[in-house]
Amino acid sequence: MDKKALWVVFRPKTPVDLDKMRKMYLGSYPHFREMDSLFAKTWWVNPEKNEWGAMYIFNSQKEVDEYLASDRWRNKVPEKYGCRPEVQAVLDIGAVLFKEAVTSGENSWQTSE
Repeated sequence: MDKKALWVVFRPKTPVDLDKMRKMYLGSYPHFREMDSLFAKTWWVNPEKNEWGAMYIFNSQKEVDEYLASDRWRNKVPEKYGCRPEVQAVLDIGAVLFKEAVTSGENSWQTSE
């Protein structure tokens, strides 16, 4: 498998409300759904440390490099989230298991207000 995982951490200078951050993440879904280079993405949070992060799975190292050099990564992402994300690692990955595809956000924080 040639896919590569990009693990990043966001450490905002001021604490961000969990609901606000979830809404910002949700607002990014349409863009990422349209990215041919992106195989999958998930977000995570550790509110006690005021850390937010993402694990992207790209189809190749070339596509990771292109994303990290893009205007979106270098300018739009830091502007939207109020901090520059820190790349923790680019990783080789093994098999990817999808037990269930969430396409409309039913029964998740995406639909609960």
